[in-house]
Amino acid sequence: MASGHPVDGESPEFYLDLARRPREAHRRANALPPDARIPAVRRLLGITEAVKRDPVRAFERVDLTLLPLPPQVEDPPTR
Repeated sequence: MASGHPVDGESPEFYLDLARRPREAHRRANALPPDARIPAVRRLLGITEAVKRDPVRAFERVDLTLLPLPPQVEDPPTR
């Protein structure tokens, strides 16, 4: 895991990371071309919903979703 802490679902750091990483994934997905962005955002929305039921599994799914996304992108302009 890239977070550096155990994925236990109990530590405060776990939940802070769980809040940060989907935001990062959405930011990175928004930098993709539309044909790749739409499916990536749909996956991320499903993961966001899954956090309510199974945060540990959702954390692991975020890891898998982050892998194919571009590593660093600039913040998009605000709307």
